[in-house]
Amino acid sequence: MSRPAQRASEPPHDRSIEAPETLPIARRLAQAAGARGFPLRWNGKQDQTPRMPMVGWFDPGQLIRTGFRSAVSIIVGEQSDRRVIQALGPRHVDVHDYSTIDDPLIGPHLRDGLWLDYLADTGDGFNPTYACAWLLSQPRLEVAGTDGQSHQLPRAALLVLGGDQVYPAPSREAYQSRLVVPFETASRWTDPAHTADVFAVPGNHDWYDGLSAFLRLFCSDVGGRQLGAWQTRQTRSYFTLKLPGGWWLIGADSQLQADLDVPQIAYFESVAQRMSPGERLIICLSTPVWVHAHKYRQMGEVMDETDLIYLRDHVFAPRGVTVSVHLSGDLHHYRRHEELDPDEPLAPVQKITAGGGGAFLHPTHDEDVSLIEDHEERHDGSAGRTRHFALKSCYPSMRQSWWMSFGNLAFGVINPRFGIVPALIYLMTAWLVSAAVGYRQADNPLQALRLTIAAFANEPGLTLWVIAVVAAFVGFNATRSVWHRWAGAIAHAAAHWVAMFYIGWGARLLVEQWLPGEGPFSLLLSAGLIFAGGWVVGSVIMGLYLLISLNVFGRHSEEAFSALRIQDYKNFLRIHIASDGTLTIYPLAVDRVPRRWRDATDQDANSPSALMPAEPLQARLIESPIVLRPGQT
Repeated sequence: MSRPAQRASEPPHDRSIEAPETLPIARRLAQAAGARGFPLRWNGKQDQTPRMPMVGWFDPGQLIRTGFRSAVSIIVGEQSDRRVIQALGPRHVDVHDYSTIDDPLIGPHLRDGLWLDYLADTGDGFNPTYACAWLLSQPRLEVAGTDGQSHQLPRAALLVLGGDQVYPAPSREAYQSRLVVPFETASRWTDPAHTADVFAVPGNHDWYDGLSAFLRLFCSDVGGRQLGAWQTRQTRSYFTLKLPGGWWLIGADSQLQADLDVPQIAYFESVAQRMSPGERLIICLSTPVWVHAHKYRQMGEVMDETDLIYLRDHVFAPRGVTVSVHLSGDLHHYRRHEELDPDEPLAPVQKITAGGGGAFLHPTHDEDVSLIEDHEERHDGSAGRTRHFALKSCYPSMRQSWWMSFGNLAFGVINPRFGIVPALIYLMTAWLVSAAVGYRQADNPLQALRLTIAAFANEPGLTLWVIAVVAAFVGFNATRSVWHRWAGAIAHAAAHWVAMFYIGWGARLLVEQWLPGEGPFSLLLSAGLIFAGGWVVGSVIMGLYLLISLNVFGRHSEEAFSALRIQDYKNFLRIHIASDGTLTIYPLAVDRVPRRWRDATDQDANSPSALMPAEPLQARLIESPIVLRPGQT
């Protein structure tokens, strides 16, 4: 495939036409500075590809926006469920049939096998998202197995996106820049005869705008049904695929509360009527409820798995259909649990978390999930047997994950903007204390402590300020363990109070030596020292708190690793379904994603990508292929 010629130079712009006096002042100023206007969204076929950075989850502005969007989406989403509106549309039950091929020469016939990709949690930084999209786009992948054997894996005919397609929050612009652009660039010159289809399960981040942007991209004809070289087919946020060899795949939409709405359950009940006894099912969920249920069970609490259990045991099981594979993202790593003592020794049930499509990494050492339970429910509603699932593989390894967690010692370097939060808190606290004691200077720490106690006695508002700050720490320590929430929050706050005390007293002591006497310059210098000290020391304390909380108590796993913004250790699944019903899962890992890319040249004619890695980009198997063979039923 030859590369198209470079675009001819564009004619010069007539500024007298583009910037008449009636245009807004801001637009005229932008044009005067050399811009060509304000693009409302980036066109993926332009020459310049925007390289979005990893989301800075601890940037103050991002913290505020994400918290607000999350709160609003939960409150509004519970009252306005867009899935109900979808159910009011066409009443026919969509089932996308990939078990047959309609050949114009010989007519419809059974498909001789199918390759399928599963990718979840994309749309964060450009480098990891594009690396995954680039690998999915290549005509063939040659990957090394754990035994050194090489595997040739052709490009898949289907792509299933497993949730959270964009971070931090959905919008048309966010989907365009963080998802569409990488996929379009990676597959720009794909042969039209080799295009594939894509289906997507929405995750909680996709729901932050009420699912508006998701439905526009994946479920409507507006703007064309295309994600790069992949064609969108679904009309709802949930779907059903009929696959070769007696396999089916369903994608369920659990909204924000791990809940399936009644119309969706009715839809899957209608789908079940088309299935035959002995057929098997892959179910794609946006969150690994089996892991979360185990976690809550360890804390003496219960997570509602009613909908998943209802689908499995009351919708599909009565038809003789077995849910053999559970797939989920949400946790940005790879974990596979396999059924112990299965009914089908050649096809034990698999529960796989594979959320390595481009977002920041999650740890694998945060909790003990080496053995989890699954409680069946009989058709009459009584309790059935308890099945056990053992952890067979995880990526990265728990040891690697533990070592990476120490990156939080450099929290302030990785998240420099966060420092403004403790800096302002330290400065405000020191100001209130100093004002309450008339800006008197202490000569030693003991005298400073006496003045601080006096400040609380003289100024009740200072106590309210301290309570508000502690409440913020309690709110940040959002865990279902009440003991850990309060103990962790108080310990975290206490560390900051000690730092505030010594930084405030030390700053005043230094200023008194440099600029004796009271004056505006001494006050400004003191404020600057406290602000700078709070920025640095406050960030260090936050990093230490996250490190200790994760490695000692197994809490704050998401915060501790989102702070690290790790681009590497990506993963996805390439699945082959043979015509005889044998299903083979190839779990693929990318240990390091490139940071540098180059334009494709004629020497890259075998690749459909517009950008090629300027550094090594190689996928490998995380473990040996998982093979599920046809059962005896």
